[in-house]
Amino acid sequence: MTPSRSKVEKKVACGDCNLNRICIPHGMKPDEVEFIGAAVKRNRTIQKGEIIYRAGETFTGIFAMKSGTAKLVHTDELGNETIIAILLPGELLGFDGISSGRYLCSLVALESSSYCELGTNELDLLHQKLPNLHQILLQRTGDQFNQSIYRIAQSQRSADVRLATFLLELAERYRLRGFSPELIHLSLTRQEMGNHLGLALETISRILGRFESATFIKVEKKFIHILDADGLRRIGS
Repeated sequence: MTPSRSKVEKKVACGDCNLNRICIPHGMKPDEVEFIGAAVKRNRTIQKGEIIYRAGETFTGIFAMKSGTAKLVHTDELGNETIIAILLPGELLGFDGISSGRYLCSLVALESSSYCELGTNELDLLHQKLPNLHQILLQRTGDQFNQSIYRIAQSQRSADVRLATFLLELAERYRLRGFSPELIHLSLTRQEMGNHLGLALETISRILGRFESATFIKVEKKFIHILDADGLRRIGS
């Protein structure tokens, strides 16, 4: 069931948020950031397994992860689910609903999380005040399309390469958020990781074990310690 979006934590202005360098598009002027900040509904909270938006629902706006993680899931006509993307704090989402006016995927929390929302009414008002906003949103949509192309290309590579690359990319994304790139918190299960990478659960477990034996990583419950990033890069090269 889609949760109520009424629970709101203490507000922090977009300009003061420690994620604004990731979330706010580059090149925006302080007054433009202020316009956006005034329109944003901040820090909606959601629990693990709850849905921010569901495939088929009417497009209601753009969202930004504030804390926690979520997965973007596509379901085909036969009911088969594919995890399209893993969202981390500071990343924008909801672009899959802009073109058709309905979301193509479902966005599901992987853990207790919070997010900010820029609704359609606010978007319309911002378009009037910020003429370049359309170009910015188009660019973000293109970025997600490019990521989808990259993921398709990666799916043609070996299982070892796919997993090594995935771990290195997560480490880099965490580094950009001020966290240690040597310690990855995996909020998704191995089954979900395999779904995202197009690999069987047994394959994921086997490769993680092989990487651990080679002292590239150390697995501790929901955490993966990167012990030898260069070793992982050699696999992916």
